[in-house]
Amino acid sequence: MNSSRLDLENSAPGNTPAGPSVPALSVSRQSQSRTHASHRRHPGMFIVIVGPDGVGKTTVARAIIDQHRGPSAYFHFLPTGTAGMSPRPGEELGTQPPRLDRRGATLLGWLRLARNVVRWWFAYLVRVRPALRRGCLVISDRWLYGYLVQPSALKFYGPHRVAVAAFRLLSRPDLVVNLAALPDTIRRRKQELTLTQIQAELARWSRLPVPHLETFDADDAPALIAQRVLETVFRES
Repeated sequence: MNSSRLDLENSAPGNTPAGPSVPALSVSRQSQSRTHASHRRHPGMFIVIVGPDGVGKTTVARAIIDQHRGPSAYFHFLPTGTAGMSPRPGEELGTQPPRLDRRGATLLGWLRLARNVVRWWFAYLVRVRPALRRGCLVISDRWLYGYLVQPSALKFYGPHRVAVAAFRLLSRPDLVVNLAALPDTIRRRKQELTLTQIQAELARWSRLPVPHLETFDADDAPALIAQRVLETVFRES
């Protein structure tokens, strides 16, 4: 596809033919709910890619965008309401998650969470939803799911039920792609993490309490993972 920058105010979905049918492949996935196009209120799709650092989320996002025949946009954590989204990973314009700071108080963590919920809805209404209505494939790296798996990295110190309650106020992605790899594979990429830390993080992401969660084997080639993700997300369209 053409990866030139998307004008999210004026662009229209590409009138490109559907790609070749993708054969049914054996996919390692853990599904809580299926994606049904009949339940969507827009022709586009919103995908969130999650998993531990070093599992290959950015690489898979690029592969999905390269294989998708149509307009696409990408953001990390949160898009901004003014700058919009980037056409592919590596050109991010979105808000980056705050760096780890364990000195934050619980109350301040709640306020940051509330602020990010408001910021998401503003960005969603101004940028994301218009793109989805034009048939755009919108991909996010982790989105706000760090609040449920790695809350301290976002300066949120609980309780967990507050973060869970906050997510009930948010729009839901059409598919959450959980990338899982062998701990040794991730350890080679992120040597600052121990195998125990990696195993714990893999387990937390696999138990993410959200609908439309499916797990894919990140040890496979990125192009193959992208093919399987697109097969899954457009199966009912």
